[in-house]
Amino acid sequence: MEFLNVLPWALLALFVVIVTIATIFTIVKFVREKKKAPKKANPVVVKDDVRLTPTDEIKNDDDSVKISYVENDILLQPRKVKVVGEKKGQLKPGKYTVLSAYQNEEKFNIRIGNFVKEYTHGQEIVLAEGDEICPTSTTIILR
Repeated sequence: MEFLNVLPWALLALFVVIVTIATIFTIVKFVREKKKAPKKANPVVVKDDVRLTPTDEIKNDDDSVKISYVENDILLQPRKVKVVGEKKGQLKPGKYTVLSAYQNEEKFNIRIGNFVKEYTHGQEIVLAEGDEICPTSTTIILR
């Protein structure tokens, strides 16, 4: 009769051992596959000695920030003021999409005129002639 009292505990212990071995086997297999997989860089196109991304998508499939730099994008650095419509200037009046230059920064601050405001990756802005624009926290891309 004592055998019947021990049987459920023995089956439970056997189950725990089987689950532990299966988990270890799965982890080892995953780590080996990850080490074997070659790491590939994102494709680029070189045009006039500038490296550009082939697509202009700004979000990944999982809705995270995707960094891209295409032809006619304007790179703005922190604390360097640009004036819209200046002679010999890149910025022309109109609508722009504000993009992060870094993958882990979804939000950033930009000064337009006298006001600093928080913007998100992919947000659209309209710049008028004479507006001053200056990123305050990080490098941004205007598309």
